[in-house]
Amino acid sequence: MKPDRRKPSSGGGIWVRKDRVATLVELAWLASAEGQAVCRDMDQDRPADTPAHIARWRERLEPDRVAAAWGQVLLRRVGRVKFSRADEMLFDRVSLEQATDEVVANYKANRFAGVQTVADLCCGIGGDSIALAAAAVAAVVAVDWSEARTFMAAHNASVYGRTIITRTDDAAFCRPEADAVHIDPDRRPAGARRHEPEAGSPGIDVIRRIIKDYTHAAIKLSPGADFDALGFDAEIELISHDGQCKQAVAWTGRLQQAHRRATALPAGESIGASAGDLLTWPGPRPVEPGLWLFEPDPAVIRANLVGPLAHRFSLAPVDPLIAYLVGDSPVPSGLVTPFRVLEVVDFSAGAVRQLQARHDVGSVEIKTRGFAPRPEEIRRLLHAKGRRPATLILTRIAGRARAILAERPGSGFPETPQVPGRSACNRRPKRV
Repeated sequence: MKPDRRKPSSGGGIWVRKDRVATLVELAWLASAEGQAVCRDMDQDRPADTPAHIARWRERLEPDRVAAAWGQVLLRRVGRVKFSRADEMLFDRVSLEQATDEVVANYKANRFAGVQTVADLCCGIGGDSIALAAAAVAAVVAVDWSEARTFMAAHNASVYGRTIITRTDDAAFCRPEADAVHIDPDRRPAGARRHEPEAGSPGIDVIRRIIKDYTHAAIKLSPGADFDALGFDAEIELISHDGQCKQAVAWTGRLQQAHRRATALPAGESIGASAGDLLTWPGPRPVEPGLWLFEPDPAVIRANLVGPLAHRFSLAPVDPLIAYLVGDSPVPSGLVTPFRVLEVVDFSAGAVRQLQARHDVGSVEIKTRGFAPRPEEIRRLLHAKGRRPATLILTRIAGRARAILAERPGSGFPETPQVPGRSACNRRPKRV
């Protein structure tokens, strides 16, 4: 393969084809001591990101090896976000983007504890297989249609000191002997990422047959999937990591523990509901200075568990349709992000600038929910001249656009200033 030289720059280093999967010969060399040493050398102080650098490397190596090594360096830099040992692993771009990150994979694998053998279908570069190999008592059989990816999965498992059995086959037909199965359908069989399970590969009909064959299954889904259209009984768990909803998992058989569940990582805190549990929200409560406002974790919102969360901690929504909750005191939970309310006003550019001035606010974090303008549009209206950080929460309450100025715990604000016409902290709002 001839490298794409259209953008040889010292900043981007994008002269290799992004979508290219290395050949088996190249992968074997990349996995060797020489290949690993070359990648380390490129990553540290001898990159292959300019024509001059490329020429120097080609004095030592064949052009294809230079391209393969530099491609791995770029992928490993991205992979560090997902994997603690990315600098020794092998990737291709598509599989890396779709791979389950290490923290989420380890959490999921713990639910397989006690299962002796797990089949990991559509294993890709092995993100889930690596974690399953630690949780399973006996073996993991990793299956993918791509021989290059099963090679990468086996290598990546070895980087973590684990051994998996790999098989290059079509997951639609391959049924390794196993006590349970994990399935990660390709959500980009036609190029663009899709949310609908029927658009994946294997499709939903094949997944149903796989579940029938194994009974005990975990199916990785898009958080945006229509869970009511799956056509089989399962617990749907939404999993977030560092405040981002990463994936949904449908658990069946003995792996199923609830009807719906939301889990926030790395804390590992969960909230669940059985099929007959009440999911309705409590009545709304006005937002006033001195109260605490809580933003539920995205997994909680997507799992439709805001109501159970509010009931668990005696909180109330600010509006029947807005997933912000308020309460009298902090909540010891990783399922919410807390803010102390400083002041609440009807939204306008002038009113928000006055809020900033009254509270000596400089840097502003902007959050919106149920509010049309985007944060970057709002930021252009502000004049950040103060000394203190704050969070500006823009939402709709009872049909009115409202601006809530708040602080994150530990941000250094003094006690809430007195707002004209009301007591800052001691007045208990009436419930609506």
